[in-house]
Amino acid sequence: MATILALSIVGPGALAVAGDDGPPHAVRPDRPTRTILRPTEIPDLDPAFVARSSDRPVCVLVSGIGSDAPDATFDRLVAALESQCEVHRFGGDPRYPYDTHGAIGSNADHLIAEVKELAKTHPEIKIVAHSMGGPVVDDAFRRGLSAGDKVTTYVALAAPHNGSTEAKAILPRLEQASVLGVIPEFRAITAGVGQDAGTPAVRDLAAIRAGPPPAGVRRVDLRVATDPIVTAPDAWTPGVESRTLLPSSLRYLEGHGGIMADPQAIALVTAAVGGGLPTLDWRGRILQFAAGQVSAKIAEIAPSVYAAIASLCLVGACVWALRRRRRTLLAGLVA
Repeated sequence: MATILALSIVGPGALAVAGDDGPPHAVRPDRPTRTILRPTEIPDLDPAFVARSSDRPVCVLVSGIGSDAPDATFDRLVAALESQCEVHRFGGDPRYPYDTHGAIGSNADHLIAEVKELAKTHPEIKIVAHSMGGPVVDDAFRRGLSAGDKVTTYVALAAPHNGSTEAKAILPRLEQASVLGVIPEFRAITAGVGQDAGTPAVRDLAAIRAGPPPAGVRRVDLRVATDPIVTAPDAWTPGVESRTLLPSSLRYLEGHGGIMADPQAIALVTAAVGGGLPTLDWRGRILQFAAGQVSAKIAEIAPSVYAAIASLCLVGACVWALRRRRRTLLAGLVA
């Protein structure tokens, strides 16, 4: 485990973005350059974001923590959905930013704004969310998004509607890291493992609780039994149609990310977006029962596993901090 944690600590990356400002404009020589507006600085005038009416429904895809709109998370699902609807990635339009490490509430507000804008030009809105995207959508409904905004369908994949067991295990160790003075090291290690303990998103994921499904909206939850990130209690929501799947092959054994590529899951999402899940036959009911048993076992051990991982992260942070301070002290003595 220590080796895995060490290998998972990576340095921050940077993304350089370049743009073409177009032909030069004639301006007064006494006018400060920084006050000149280029077309791309006025989103309403940017051709890429001018609203266009369409008779096709829209599928808005909301991804999870640490993702961004250009990543490959939804690629296979996009390919499957494009015949049914016009696909939009939440966060792809700069007018409605999505900070996947930020507070769930502010992201929900941006999602509401984008859906309302799309509703002006399209007949129907369908939302598909993965992981933390589920709580963002849930909060959008709590904040006023509704069937009145032309939302007809909401499909959640591996979403922790009822809070994250992982986040709940991390936060107490963050408090201990604060007492020990090793918060930077602890945050670096937990970010390498998967969730930066200091972000608003993780704090929100530890605190959220499931509420009732939105009225008038077809709601479906899907998850894979072998998902180690979102357990069955995390995903539970009262009164919602849900399916727990067994992975269709070993290739998709890690159920949290695997659900986004598993052919059976993609087929069920497209069915749900198209009108509803198919009825389970006798074989499907047996597989559903087996998936439930596997899922229950994982949920039983997950809290202890996450608590142990969080404790190891704290120990690693203390060792890292001591070594860093020792090197600093030695360097000072040598100087």
